[in-house]
Amino acid sequence: MFNEKIGDKIKEISVIKKLNAHAWMPLVWWSILVAILPYIFSICRLPIVFRVGLLFFIINGVIAYHLGSLISHLNLSRWWLILMPVVFDLAILPKFALYNLMFGLIYLIIELFGLLNKNIYR
Repeated sequence: MFNEKIGDKIKEISVIKKLNAHAWMPLVWWSILVAILPYIFSICRLPIVFRVGLLFFIINGVIAYHLGSLISHLNLSRWWLILMPVVFDLAILPKFALYNLMFGLIYLIIELFGLLNKNIYR
């Protein structure tokens, strides 16, 4: 109930209202979430194994698949596929190891699977 009130107040901000009128805004919000989650997990002092396993593989993988299916559902241009991997790579570049950049490519592939949705075998 408390979270709903905060969410409703945020949605009532005029700038947020104008931004949310665009069909592509969920892609931007999810990409921003993917960019800040590694920093939230590191503030919580989760070990690197959990951070990479839980966040980079599972949570971000699910979000990437969702974004791919969302692009297909909203009939957006295929160029939107590169938004989340690029935002993720730019976000982890300053603080995290360079091998984490490969996850951008992995997320792009997972987004393609989400884009194909149920047409993988066709």
